[in-house]
Amino acid sequence: MRSRRAWLGVMLVAVAVGSALASPGSAAQESLFVIPEIEMHRLRSEHVDQEFEIHVGVPVTRRDGSERFPVLYLTDSQGGLSFADETRLMQVFGDVAPFIMVGIGYPGSNFLSGMTVRWRELTPLPDSGEVLVPDAWDGLIPDVLVSEGKDSGGAPEFLRFLRDELVPFIDSRYPTISGDRGYWGDSLGGLFGLYVLFNEPDTFGRYIIGSPSMWWENEAILGDAERYIARHDELRARVFMAVGGLEEAADEAAAFRMVTNVGRLARMLHEADLQGLELSTHVFADETHVTVYPLNYFRGIQMVYGRGRNIFEEQ
Repeated sequence: MRSRRAWLGVMLVAVAVGSALASPGSAAQESLFVIPEIEMHRLRSEHVDQEFEIHVGVPVTRRDGSERFPVLYLTDSQGGLSFADETRLMQVFGDVAPFIMVGIGYPGSNFLSGMTVRWRELTPLPDSGEVLVPDAWDGLIPDVLVSEGKDSGGAPEFLRFLRDELVPFIDSRYPTISGDRGYWGDSLGGLFGLYVLFNEPDTFGRYIIGSPSMWWENEAILGDAERYIARHDELRARVFMAVGGLEEAADEAAAFRMVTNVGRLARMLHEADLQGLELSTHVFADETHVTVYPLNYFRGIQMVYGRGRNIFEEQ
């Protein structure tokens, strides 16, 4: 029954695409819904002195333009929006409520694009060592992405870019619900999400924190959490935090304490009993730091946005 439902969904989506692309004046033009194309923008930040490549995916939406949506900001979106098609299919069937996806990446089309500058953007403190890129990657990373100046510890500037430049840019051009913003980040992106959560939590109301690199600079982010808890009695956010069960299994990975620190932070937050905080965590058994990446995302969007409606039942 489930497979028949999925097949029917694919067929209905195909029909909707045809309707969206139909010539003016045709009967198909009367379809209730359209599927907006994913759009790309180049945006240079004054705060970071960096050109970003921004991809925006609006959900399947009513043709009359009457709908507005929350926005999910995603880091590490090099070359496009990961999971865009799967996300919009889930939204169509109501497996997750609709939201606009805003992917933040850098010029370049391969998955290594931005691998060096992400160390700068997503880390709250400078690395006491040296950020190194494997020699085997030489020639694969565009020169425009080689960091000048600081190569880590740029999270404060990147956060200013998000708050002062990117959010107003998106709100002025897309049908957003003002103030309803979410964040998704994995690994160093998860670390950045925690940095925002404990320093300027009102930036987002929904946080998906995947496999956060809390090991950065002797687990300094846990100090941010402790200071926030000591000074506040509320944290109004819906947070999903997850990690792969094998991320601490190998000898070389044990020192990073990926699983341990997720549990440690979760206990701290539960014991603090902060008003307004909705926290859920998950450990995906038998998954590594790489294989858990999509699971963190798909479970995360379902947890922080909840279910939606099957739009085809409205026709």
